[in-house]
Amino acid sequence: MDSVAGVGGGYRLGVGAAIPPLVLSADEAVAIAVGLRAAAGTTVTGIEDAAARALVKLEQSLSPQTREHISAVEQAIVPLGTTGNVDLDTLVAVARSIRESRALQIDYRRHDGTELRRSIEAHRIVHTGTRWYVVAWDPDHGGWRTLRLDRLHPHLPLAGSFVPRDIPDDAVRTFTTRSITSAPYRHRYRVRMHAPAAEVTTHFGPTVADVTSIDEDSCELTAGSNSPEEFALYVGMTGIDFDVLEGDDLRRSLASLGARLGRASQT
Repeated sequence: MDSVAGVGGGYRLGVGAAIPPLVLSADEAVAIAVGLRAAAGTTVTGIEDAAARALVKLEQSLSPQTREHISAVEQAIVPLGTTGNVDLDTLVAVARSIRESRALQIDYRRHDGTELRRSIEAHRIVHTGTRWYVVAWDPDHGGWRTLRLDRLHPHLPLAGSFVPRDIPDDAVRTFTTRSITSAPYRHRYRVRMHAPAAEVTTHFGPTVADVTSIDEDSCELTAGSNSPEEFALYVGMTGIDFDVLEGDDLRRSLASLGARLGRASQT
């Protein structure tokens, strides 16, 4: 505590304090409590317990009316299951390597289950809503990589420093979307959707497809799939007309599917 004597004096919390006191309005308390409740069930393993403890402390200090408001909000929320839990220590280690611009040695489990050790220069962390990724430069192969944090195990201490590369936020989003929507799949397709990009993205989230606007009435959709039939059905169910730009096997699947549906309509 810092103090000043005299008529105009008083007390204040010094700048060295680790946790400053907070004065919250009722709305702010509700917002924080709901956020802590969500964090208690987050995909970041290790943060749940800290969030739960903080929530208990907060609720104990609130008025009955504010606690009732929080309870009403929480009861109205239905959480969906999450995937790809990330260890908090892993998240912190990657964040430190980004902040300090120091290389990180990692063990990484690939999509096919094989494991490898590599050195990365982490630049950004991306959260898609269900999974956490790190966008990193791979000095051994001279290229950008998008790695899932739940498949990554860091080795500390951090390695030598590196000069951060320029990668704008828009480029990070585009690069991440393309990496996670096409790379893990056997097939990659491009189609022109005859609808605005804003409408198409209501059917395909950023972890499913890369949607790029062409004009006011159309956009290009790029996505991966394990089979042409699966992609044909998924795009067909949107009810939006489209043209195939890339994928001869997709054209054949669409023709076969159309013939089967036509025969079924005549029975």
